[in-house]
Amino acid sequence: MLASTDLARSQEFYEQTLGLPLSSETVPNHLLFDTGTGTLLIYGRPAANRADHTQVRVWTSDIDRDVHDLAERGVVFEDYDFPRFKTVAHIATTAGLGRSAWFKDPDGNTIALFQAE
Repeated sequence: MLASTDLARSQEFYEQTLGLPLSSETVPNHLLFDTGTGTLLIYGRPAANRADHTQVRVWTSDIDRDVHDLAERGVVFEDYDFPRFKTVAHIATTAGLGRSAWFKDPDGNTIALFQAE
């Protein structure tokens, strides 16, 4: 579940940029997207969410392909360069866990792609 200050803008981003189909079950002030393995709910509210952490994590079996495809569609990935945590080609590897890449939607909600080891 994510919050949006502009549902039309969110609908365009999630449908056109990310390629998620809008569910026929969408109700007023809400958007429901079929993710293939579940449903993503986005609801309208007057102020943006100011969370400073990942709000949604999406599992993938090929993070390299998905990052490449989404970047070609205009998704801007977050890059990090810390002593113990660094992205290479937008992807961070955590030994014993897996690989992750992060981007933000138009409201600043942080979404992660994750591929387990």
